[in-house]
Formats: sequence, C-alpha cells, structure tokens
Amino acid sequence: MFNILSVAINTYSGFGTPFSLDPLGQIIKALIEGCGSIGVGIILFTLILKLITMPLDVFSRISTKKNSLKMEKMRPQLEKLQRQYANNKALYNEKMQALYKKEGYSMFSSCLPMIVTIVIFIIVINQFTNYSRYTNLTMINNIAESYTKAVVSYADEHSDTLTVVRDANGNVTEIYVNDNLFESSYCLALREGHLEKTDTSVYYLGSFKTTDIDSLAKLVKQMNDEGYTYYAASEQFIYDEAADKYSLNLSRWDQDVVKDYIVRANEEHGNYITNKDDITAAEVEDYINSKISESLVNYKYGKYVDEEIKPVGRAAGRESYLKDAPRFLWVKNLWVPDLPWKHPVFEKLSEYDFYNKLVENGMANDAEFEEITAGLSDEKSQPNGYLILVILSIGVMFLSQFLTNKMQKAQMELQTVDGQAAQTSKMMMWMMPIMFGVFAFIYTASFSLYMIASSVISLLVTVLTNYFVEKHFAKKAAQEELDRDKRIAVKKDGENNAKKQ
Repeated sequence: MFNILSVAINTYSGFGTPFSLDPLGQIIKALIEGCGSIGVGIILFTLILKLITMPLDVFSRISTKKNSLKMEKMRPQLEKLQRQYANNKALYNEKMQALYKKEGYSMFSSCLPMIVTIVIFIIVINQFTNYSRYTNLTMINNIAESYTKAVVSYADEHSDTLTVVRDANGNVTEIYVNDNLFESSYCLALREGHLEKTDTSVYYLGSFKTTDIDSLAKLVKQMNDEGYTYYAASEQFIYDEAADKYSLNLSRWDQDVVKDYIVRANEEHGNYITNKDDITAAEVEDYINSKISESLVNYKYGKYVDEEIKPVGRAAGRESYLKDAPRFLWVKNLWVPDLPWKHPVFEKLSEYDFYNKLVENGMANDAEFEEITAGLSDEKSQPNGYLILVILSIGVMFLSQFLTNKMQKAQMELQTVDGQAAQTSKMMMWMMPIMFGVFAFIYTASFSLYMIASSVISLLVTVLTNYFVEKHFAKKAAQEELDRDKRIAVKKDGENNAKKQ
C-alpha cells in the first residue's frame, strides 16, 4: 500500500471564538438578526438609542435655543459692554456674568447632556469595533464549517474511494483517499499506460525502466510539465537545452552518494532498509522505480483531491458566505470600511484586526483560511464600497454643525469681548466633519451608518425643537407685549381720569 498521507483530505473546525459580546453587544446582535438586515438593524438600534437619550437631547437643545434667544435679547447690552471694556477682558467677563445672572442665562445648562452624548459615542465605537471582529470571525468559522460538512458528505457518498474515520462519538477525525481509487476509472490511463502491479505493496513502472533512458526521460519531462517535481533521482538528470532532451548519466552514480541519499530517504519516508554496505545497480534501479511509481500514484491521488474534492468544499464555503453576506445597499460587507481599496473578504487572515488574538490563542492558521476562502476570489478583489458613507458622514456632520453655529451665533459673538468664541466655533464647524470623516475611514461601514443615522435624527430633533421653542418664545413675547400695552393703557386711563377730576 502506498503512503498517501500527503493526500489526506483536510477538514476544518474554524478559528475558535476568542471574542464574547457584552449585554449591549447582545442587543445589537438581537436587533440585527431580528430584522434580517444588518443595515436596518443598525438604523433601528440607533433609533432606539436616540429614543432612550431623547429627554436629555431635547433638554439640551431647548436649553441651547433658550440661551440663544436670551442672548439676542441681551445683545444691545453686551455690545455696549464690549465697547466699554474692549481693553479689559476680566472686567468684561465680570459684567457679562452679572448680566447673565440677572436675565437667567446659564452657560452650563446643556453641559450634562453633551457629556452623556460623548460617553455614549465612545461606548458605541467600542461596541461596533468588538461586534465587527465577532461577526467577521463568526462568518469565517461558518465558512469553515460549511466547507467541512460538504467534504464529509461527499466522502460518505464516495466511500468506495474515500475513507472517513470517526471517533466513538461520531466525530470525523480523518478523511483520506484509499487505494481503491487506483482501480477506478480516474486512474485508468495511469494504470494501463504506465504501471503494472507486481505485489501488494509496491507498484513498478512497466513502460519506463532506468535502463530505458529515453522513456524515463520522457516520463520525468511529462511530470515536470504537469507541475510535479520528481525528487528521487533528479540530481542525475541532465537537460540539454540545444537538443531539448533529457538524459540520465548512470556513470556518474557514486555508491557513497547513492547510499547517503538512501539514508536520507529512509529518514524522510521510513520505508527503505539502511545499513547496506554494498549497493548493487539492481537495488538502485528497484529503489528508483518504486519511488517513481509511488510518487506518480500519490501525485495522481493528490490531483484527485484538488480536482474532485476541494472544489466541493470551496463551493460550499462560498455558498455559506453569500447566504449570510453582510450586505447593505452598495456596501458588500458592513463590517469593513466603505472604501474601494478594501475588500468584502480579506485576502489574508493576517489582515483582520483579530489576527493577533488568534496568534495569542494558537488558532491562527493562514493555510486553512486560504483554502476555505479559495472560492471567494471575487470577494477578495472587488471593492467593498465607494466612499459614499464617508462622504455622507462628512456632509451630514457639516450640516449639523452649520445649524448649531447658526443657533448659537449670538452666544459665540458675545461670549468674549473680542468675539474669539465665534472664530473657535467656525473652526469647529470644519473640524468636526473632518473628524467624523476620519472615523468613517478607520472604522467599519456599520459605524459610519450609525453616525449618519444618529446625525440625521439629531438634525430632525434640532429642527423640531427650534420650531416649537421659537413658537413658544414668540407667543410669550407677544403676551408680554400685550400685557405691557394693557399696563400702558390702564396707566393712561388713570391719568386721564385724574385730569377730569
């Protein structure tokens, strides 16, 4: 029987689960799985989070709008103070604070909601980062599981040529090609044209003998053309480029060299007797023949695995990915940035941000990843996105900052004697969108989608809050104007009555 360990069929159990989800991560997972769409799940998560924080958010925006209206009311007095104390910032601040107190203006009324918003933002960044690692690794593990199930199923269906070894619990421990393959139609040409079986353990070449230089050279050339390197005695083959011919120089065989080779071959293969003081030409010939035969059969068995079995596993792995592909609109994988130079499936396992964790746990197997994702060559090369979420993140944040600056224009102009706060606010109007754009580059498309959804909801809340607050203050101002007119009318009536008397 041939040593066919080199063509054993690998099965894959994945890369383990070194990441776990905390309660918030479990909520995100439940929403996404419950919606059946990752994008819709993220938007729903954002909406729920916004509803939870809505009271603080609305309070913050109401306070900001009230402060803005109060600041407009104080504008004439503050502008007068700016002119009076243009060269004395400390005294201006003192007078300004006194006026704030008198009018009930508080600079810190919106600080707590802002702090809470920042804390939530940081928490969400961490959660989406952890969940993206968890999801990408789970996706790869599912591909490995599908690959293995398909190969095991194929092996069970082809038990005549494939042997499946299971433990006492029914778990597959090994799959390999058995010697029945040699008798099958797959090896017909090899069996009839190249080999003849002389005993139960070794196949000898029938057509190619070491004494037949031309035939043996043709065999070696054929094997080389097929991409297979013949190792047994390749050092003794000479290739004449001018004549395009291989030849074997038997006269160059030195017994010490041959003996050393056999010792090394024994260490590698464990199937040849050493301790030979005298090696005959016949022994060398038999050894070379057996090695050529065994190598050719193993090569054919290996091709059977490559051509018939691996494609089954690869197709199953691809089907597993496509069935659960984390797509949303134009983005092919929401757990990868929306960038054209990023791919839905990375070419190498080491490109994933959880790779170091796998190395630490001894679970990093680059060859396994390469094999189970071999059917995803398109996904390893096509763009994951087209920067659309990045651009939207920047655009929505710019619009948000623009509206905020417009709301707080009076505050920014009058908070400092020289109007420096207004300059700072203008700078932030550009810095915040740039910062969000950087986040969209660094983090996943799912986080970009969260930022956009969150910003859009905040914009809507701001617009609605401004509308109702302005309406309330306009009504209040109208009522105050009406009351003032009534007081003036009553006062005039009193004065007129006094004159008549």
